[in-house]
Amino acid sequence: MTVTYIPTIGRGEENYDVAQIARKVREGVVYSPEDQVILYAGWPQVKDYSGRTHTADLTVVSNHHGVKLVKFSPSSSSTDLKKDALSILQAAATTEALLGKSLELKKKRKLIFDVVPILFAPNFSGTDIGTDEIELARSEVEIIRLLAESDNELSTEQQAEVQAIIEGAKALGQIGEKDDTDLIDPVARAFNDLEAIIYNFDATQRAVALTSINGPQRIRGLAGTGKTVILAMKAALAHIENPNAKILITYYTRSLRDVIERLITRFHRHFAETDPNWDNIHVRHGWGRSNLPGVYRDTCVREGRSPKSFNDVRGAKNPFGAVCQEIVQSNAISEFYDIILVDEGQDFPDSFYQMCFYLAKGTRDEKQIIWAYDELQNVFDVQVREPELLFGTDSDGQPRISLLRSLPAGTDTNDFVLQRSYRNQREVLVLAHSLGFGVYSDVVQMLENAKHWEDVGYEVISGTFDTGSENVVERPLRNSPSILHSPEGIPIASTRAATDFDQEVSFAVEEIKFFIDHGIAPHQIMVISLDDRVARSYFSRISKDLNNHNIVSNNIIKDTYSEPPFRIDGMVTMSTVYRAKGNEAAVVIVVGADAAVLRTRTGRNKIFVAMTRSKAWLRIMGVNSKTFKQMQREFDTAIENSPRIKFTMPDMNQLNTIQRGLEEKHARILEAKRRMEKMKNELNLSDDDLNSLIEE
Repeated sequence: MTVTYIPTIGRGEENYDVAQIARKVREGVVYSPEDQVILYAGWPQVKDYSGRTHTADLTVVSNHHGVKLVKFSPSSSSTDLKKDALSILQAAATTEALLGKSLELKKKRKLIFDVVPILFAPNFSGTDIGTDEIELARSEVEIIRLLAESDNELSTEQQAEVQAIIEGAKALGQIGEKDDTDLIDPVARAFNDLEAIIYNFDATQRAVALTSINGPQRIRGLAGTGKTVILAMKAALAHIENPNAKILITYYTRSLRDVIERLITRFHRHFAETDPNWDNIHVRHGWGRSNLPGVYRDTCVREGRSPKSFNDVRGAKNPFGAVCQEIVQSNAISEFYDIILVDEGQDFPDSFYQMCFYLAKGTRDEKQIIWAYDELQNVFDVQVREPELLFGTDSDGQPRISLLRSLPAGTDTNDFVLQRSYRNQREVLVLAHSLGFGVYSDVVQMLENAKHWEDVGYEVISGTFDTGSENVVERPLRNSPSILHSPEGIPIASTRAATDFDQEVSFAVEEIKFFIDHGIAPHQIMVISLDDRVARSYFSRISKDLNNHNIVSNNIIKDTYSEPPFRIDGMVTMSTVYRAKGNEAAVVIVVGADAAVLRTRTGRNKIFVAMTRSKAWLRIMGVNSKTFKQMQREFDTAIENSPRIKFTMPDMNQLNTIQRGLEEKHARILEAKRRMEKMKNELNLSDDDLNSLIEE
């Protein structure tokens, strides 16, 4: 027997009698060894037409016993019991209606199993509770008997469908474009089939989204493991649970706001059938601007302080860290939010986390701060920072946030690791790791040991991971289950070398037109420039050429002072790596790859982030050069070895020392280029003028 237990956000203070029933189910007292059981505490939560919330204290989904919802009623009053009976009946009716939308679960227009509402009333001695549509249990023996009653047997696929609907995965399906007609083109059909897999949102991810812990939580996983989706679902469910609670969900990449708001809306509509109240759910960029709200800016305004802009702290080593540090040290931050959710946690400075600590209500071990962290996507730093470092030390010398210290008794974990990546094709993810680390050239960064590789979803095939050892890891299909059946002759990933800038632009336009002609929507195509210096030139030329084919583009870096939606229906998205983080597309076309700095972590991380935006196809382009030829060699080797990665373990101490020097040099070079560009514009100099000046 397998019992999956999910203590959800709606469980509240657990009643002793309910906890006892849950314990007996988990220990195997109720069900047989062959049963597959999912047990929810405090779920589902639904709203009626009057806006009232109805919740089951326990819900059981079993392959042999259907769906059973239990509500505990401690009262002996028939009036109170009738109220509780109607509430669990409403929860069951709404759940049944949701399940009834799936044809897989119906036969002759009816569900193939019953959704059974049960009222557990151990203190009630009467017989009439005003309705005969629910089952009444007055003792533990009676409720165990009712839970154990068999129903029509569910197949594995049917049980998974029930679970996906109850847990809200079906809300995600509304985001994708669905075509009711047969898709004739095999490219479009392949992507449509892939999206059906991606949007199912696996049981592990949904369990993390539903699980509620009275205290801080960390969620870790690779790109595409669903961290943003999980945080959006948590925000929606918390809002349904307590519509008056102040909820913050914050992010680093400005273009993420539209994505997060759409996700929250989808989940809220799925469970509550209404739109959320945005007065109480704040989707905020970390910093903000004069015309855009942000966590830092909002905090300053509430506390009567003048928020600082980037220009005010331009000279600081970490400008955002500096402004957050200043307000933290001012002791001027008042508690404001009941729940704080942080996406892209790897990109925020420590002082931002400390600001969030003071913004969150409650004692330190009960502060509802949940942060999602991708240890391999940070374009600035590859190291994982532990909570004790992120949040700093309290006045008593203890860490402000300690996951171990705040873990409630009886709770399995508050540090969730997501290993399955649904966004990327296995081939693309292995390729991105290979090039991101530089394993088939000069290694620039590396995971520390075998356990770290396993945490991100790989299996260790061989090797000791000692300095100089030869190691082999492999990504199993179970951790990259989204399989694209690309038509013959259309590779999932490929590179293409151009003779010059003009030909590279032509290659990019050719690829875009090919995919659109084969049924991929323009907004499912993303162009990413790895060359920040000429990104505007790339996008301007590509946009102009696309217009000649009546294809419209959305250049999100065109206006640096706004926060435009990243994806606009009917438009091809064009973005730098930094704006693309956290977003995705069916087709990703990387241009300017010859500008990648392969000797630095920053350069390698940019390649990794660009590649992992792709859900289906990846095209990498650059002008033929020494750098691009090296990238192509690494690309070909990675494809040949996929799904395995083979590497020699570097000396981590030496690697870190070398990389610090290279990164500092790289930063100085970038600053020199910026100043030269500024001087060229101010003095109206040409590139030849500058080259002559340097030669002299």
